[in-house]
Amino acid sequence: MPAARISLPVVLAALVGGFFGSVVFSGGHAHAETTTTVLAIDVDNITTYLGDVDYSKLATRTQPTPAAPKPFTNLYGIGDIYAVNGKPARGTWSVFTALNFLAPVKAPGIAIADTFRGGVAVTNFEILNADMTPRGTLMAMGLAGGQAPPLSGAFGLHFGNLAVAGGTGEFVGVRGVSGETTNPTDAFRFASTSEDPSIRRDVNGGKLTFVVTLIR
Repeated sequence: MPAARISLPVVLAALVGGFFGSVVFSGGHAHAETTTTVLAIDVDNITTYLGDVDYSKLATRTQPTPAAPKPFTNLYGIGDIYAVNGKPARGTWSVFTALNFLAPVKAPGIAIADTFRGGVAVTNFEILNADMTPRGTLMAMGLAGGQAPPLSGAFGLHFGNLAVAGGTGEFVGVRGVSGETTNPTDAFRFASTSEDPSIRRDVNGGKLTFVVTLIR
């Protein structure tokens, strides 16, 4: 039988889901003294910049400049943290993803593979109190897009498979896995890296809530 084919837009929608994976820690083999803390981190003004121009054109356009994701390019995401567990907060969410568009289907622009992923990602939540005093940073890295890791359904994960590298400040010593609770495809804005990032808050970007379960 001929190999199955699938349209690029359909594959991109599935791959993009989870680029902005929330940090959610799985209990795994937790023992009696393990403590669990759940955070809901609200992020606004999300813009994801796609590495689509040479260095001489970076941040040169002062008008919104849409762009489309392509394999073998880099993605840089930035967003503003504005609440944690419903209480006002400040801070920055950021992500770097090397796009590879893996999928077990044959389609133009898709890297055929046994797994279904959008890229390799490193993501950070630098959380401040409402008065701008720092709380700490959560950091995770792994695979963006595609299916969530095994045994993560209890945390409501659907996309992404990232391992927690650790944290700073009040988050020192945390561990676990990360993923996204909902598909964020329609919740962020793609822009060219030729767009000046100083206008990010002036343009209608995306908004997401990341569910964070911390285990020590």
